[in-house]
Formats: sequence, C-alpha cells, structure tokens
Amino acid sequence: PVETGKSWESFKNSLFPSPEGIQTVVPAGTYLVFASRGPEYSIHQQVIELFKDQQKDLIFEIEKVVDTNGLISMDPHMHTTNSDGRVGIAERIKSVAAEGIEVAVSTDHNYISDYIPDLNQMELDNYIHVIYGNEVTTRELLHYNTYPIRIRRDEPANGAINAFPDSVKRLFSSSRAKDPGTLIQVNHPRAGTIGYFNNFELDPETAAYAKDTIDLSFDILEVMNGPSYSRGNASVIKDWLNLINRGTYFPIVGSSDTHGIDRSEPGYSRTYVLYKGKKGQELDEDMLVQAVKSGKSFASNGPLIEFVVNDGFSFGETLTDSDGEVNIRIKVWSAPWICIDQVRLIVNGKRKMGFPSIRDRSGVVKFYKEFPLKLSRDSALIVEVVGSRSLFPVMQRLSRSGRIEDACTPYALSNPVFVDVDGNNVFNPPDPEKMKLMKEPPATEKVSR
Repeated sequence: PVETGKSWESFKNSLFPSPEGIQTVVPAGTYLVFASRGPEYSIHQQVIELFKDQQKDLIFEIEKVVDTNGLISMDPHMHTTNSDGRVGIAERIKSVAAEGIEVAVSTDHNYISDYIPDLNQMELDNYIHVIYGNEVTTRELLHYNTYPIRIRRDEPANGAINAFPDSVKRLFSSSRAKDPGTLIQVNHPRAGTIGYFNNFELDPETAAYAKDTIDLSFDILEVMNGPSYSRGNASVIKDWLNLINRGTYFPIVGSSDTHGIDRSEPGYSRTYVLYKGKKGQELDEDMLVQAVKSGKSFASNGPLIEFVVNDGFSFGETLTDSDGEVNIRIKVWSAPWICIDQVRLIVNGKRKMGFPSIRDRSGVVKFYKEFPLKLSRDSALIVEVVGSRSLFPVMQRLSRSGRIEDACTPYALSNPVFVDVDGNNVFNPPDPEKMKLMKEPPATEKVSR
C-alpha cells in the first residue's frame, strides 16, 4: 500500500521461502501477492486485504510447465556488493535460484567474486552451477566479461586483470594470457560512454565503417542486456544483423546485468544453451562453454525456441544445400502467463516472414510450423519471437513513456543457421564490402541505455 508516496511502495518486495514457508510482517492494506520461479514455471497470485493485527495464511502452488530437456539456462552477467550491486552474494544466489537459472556467471566489475562458499552453505549447489568471471571495466572504452577464469585468492581482486590499459587489444590479450580459453563477451555496446560500438564509432545504420582502433577479436556479443527489447537492445540487434551481412559474426547471449533483485531481476534476459549432457548429473563446464562459443543457443526473457533446418542443423551451424530448397521447423513454447503474438524468420538481416502465434493463452506451445523455403543465395536464417503483453507482475520494469514499445514484453532471438547455396562450404554474406576501418569516421549519434 502507498503510505509515504515513495516509489518502492508500488513495487514488489521479494521473499525467498524455505520448504517450510516464511513469515513476514507488513502494514495493513491491500496487496497483490504472487509466487513465481522464472519463465519455466506457472505463477499463482492472490489479491488480499490485511487489517491491523490480522494474521493470514497463504498457500501458493506453482509447477514447472515448460519442458527444457536438452537446454541449460544461463545468466552470464550479474553483480553483487563486491562491485556496484545492491545485494550481497547470499542474496544474489537466492535470487538466481528463485528465477530458475541453472548457470550463474559471477561478473563483478574488476573483481572475481566467489559464490561457492555461500552456495554450499545454503545447500543450493544442486540447483546452480557457478562459473567464475569478471566484468573488465574501463572508462570510455568498453565493458566486457571474461569467463571461465580461475580465482586466485592470493592476488589483488582475487586475480582480476589490470583494467587500466588504454588499448582494447591489450586488454583482450591480457585476459587471454591470464586465462587461456576464456570467452570474451562484449557487454551493452550501445550504452552511452561505456558502449564499445559507440566509442569506436561503428556505423549504426549498416556497419559500413568504424574507427581503425576497434578490435573485433572478441568471442560473444551481448545483444539483450536486461529484459526489454527497446531499451538500447534494439540498436545492438540491428548492429549484429548488419555485421553478419558484412561477414562478421559473433554468437549472441542475453543476460540480466542485474544489480539488485526487485526491478532488476536476474535471468531477464537469459541464454538458453543446447546442452548434450544429462541434467541431474554434474555439469560439464567445458562442454557448456564450447556450446556458447559456437552459438548453440538463443537469448530470451521467457519464450523458448526450437529451430531446425533440413532435420539436422540448428543454432550456430552451417549446412550446404546447392538447390536452395530447405525445410524449416520452428517451435515456440513458454509458460501460460507469457503471451506470444508473432514469430518471425529473419533472412540476411531482413524480417521476411511473420507468423501469428496460437492465441490460447492457457497453453504452453505457442507456435509450431514446418514449411519449405526457397533461397536464391547464401543466407543467414534467424528466428525472432515477440509478444505485446507485459511480463508483469514477474517483471517489475514499467514503461516510462506509457507506450508498448517501451514496456517489458516477451522477446527471444536465436543465433543463425547459415545456409551455403553456392556450394563452396562457407557462408558468403550478402554485402561483400567489408567494414571500412577509418581514423576519423563520419560523426554518428551515440546510443544510450
């Protein structure tokens, strides 16, 4: 209830109940109370009115309604009070478990946080696998995650690299030298003065040019930072499609970049990784990381995607089909409270085909279609899923403008399947002209978060 007019009173306050439940004291008033455990579970909600000195027992029942066999959910970007987060490690772990995330990457700024002692003490190690990481943070250059890395407790910041070099190339080299095999994930590249693409003046329209000091040797690109498509993420997705069209491909991830819990929920967005290991057994970290590096994944704030070409090729893979006639299979499914409106097929950066979803909001399978597609040239095929119904109350970020395009609505984006039509066993991009690297590119407007 609103008693003081403070903004927090109109937003949720999360509780993490143990199996025997939890008790809390709140002011008298009317409340929306709900239970959730991320986009794979049902939600149960009630509106209650509490009077002074009244005690009320509430029982909620939620269940896993989404089949994630063959998928691992991962949030590769999150923070604690070890850098600029608002919660400690124990609360971060609780929030991650509460959202059903299976792999958490600890990525505080210029510091390697150790979640393992708290994870084991709370006996949540069977629910979450933690990967050590670090968000290498510099002023007016870029932010990037590096993982997996070793924790070195005898070194400053548990072994985080020195983040002060003025050269991106030296930063990347330093990360790889200290932890060979680590992935380098460029974060929020259009986020104002900390956005890599802004600072190195990547052409936001067609990726035709950039500063000659840009280093494109990183491994992964974060295209969904947080839950909302439009809040800075749409421009990054456009960059990514433009880069593919010019022959530069980075597998994508979605992450939350969470600094808190409420209004900054972990797992929105997240990355679903195709994983060949068996759930319930110890996670093979090397297998998972290699799948991420190979693009065998999709980014999502809720919807799940199955995308298969010619009955055998999926995210991040290349197939040769010399006659250009391919068979497509797309399935989209989600918890009933996540409403999907349209499923799109993106061909070489263009949204070519859009299909309406099943309008039954009580169901889990929102879309299924098999269809042939004729291609006249090499093509990068990508699936995009959109919805127009808010993810409230599970997601608490509201539309600042009051427009649907600024709200937190369902969204998912796959890594591409590349189709080689000319038979040379590689993907020839539609724009053969490579990006021009220039000392002084034409002035472009920086995109902020």
